[in-house]
Amino acid sequence: MNLQFFSSAVEFLSKAGKPLARNEAKSGLILGLAKIVADDPHRYGSADPWFCAALDGNALRAAAVRTPPYKVLLAHVSGDAAAIAGELAEAISKKERIIPGVTGDKELAEKFAALWSEKQRVGIKADFTVNQRIYKLTRVDDVPLSPGHLHRATEADLPLIKQWADGFHKDTHGDERNSPENDAAFYLSKGWVYLWIDEKPVSMAMKSRPTENGMAVGYVYTPADLRGRGYASSCVAGLCRDILKSGYKFCTLYTNLANPVSNAIYMKIGFKPVGDSIDFTFDV
Repeated sequence: MNLQFFSSAVEFLSKAGKPLARNEAKSGLILGLAKIVADDPHRYGSADPWFCAALDGNALRAAAVRTPPYKVLLAHVSGDAAAIAGELAEAISKKERIIPGVTGDKELAEKFAALWSEKQRVGIKADFTVNQRIYKLTRVDDVPLSPGHLHRATEADLPLIKQWADGFHKDTHGDERNSPENDAAFYLSKGWVYLWIDEKPVSMAMKSRPTENGMAVGYVYTPADLRGRGYASSCVAGLCRDILKSGYKFCTLYTNLANPVSNAIYMKIGFKPVGDSIDFTFDV
């Protein structure tokens, strides 16, 4: 297997973009981040990002991306996950002695995390963080909406959005903050933050990571005292309709598999599973 590293997102996408796009929804995290970095190489920090394509001849088997100081992201396209994980772990360990963790397709990320924390990498422990399911929606089902309406957030909403973004992270990842997608102000500046208003803001959702045919939905949050009223369902359904009306063919969404209620809600809206992802933090 041939592992090619790139410092340029544009070069990486020219090599790996088309194979990853064959399953665009499942590979949307890496594709979307690469497209953002192609436009703004240091969007996520002052350190240079890197990209890796794992090739078997001309066939892409996997891809890896890191935007320091954040975790390595993995996408598995085809082939033996154990063999690919071994080669990726070996090559990345020569490039970086310490990384904060890994996120990606479940089988590949699990094997990579186990290899990274083996005895020869003394002092490294892989702590499981969260199991996630990746969903895709092409049509919003006819779901009942709660009282209120969808509102595109403005600068006046920023203090509330920051507060709710913190609440979202605590609910989904505890105190974990090592994610390139934790800058609520950036999403607000792009016009990607939406609120459901029922006399006052009651729920939030954001769109992000545009790829050729889709956008991701995330940061879905309702304060604890307002839950159980359908506000999040209404907000997500409205946001997905907005994304589809704007010309995109689908929406994607990651859910925490430990929360069966939210998974059931999203499937009622029209989301269908396309893959599983897992997240590990490496304690040094």
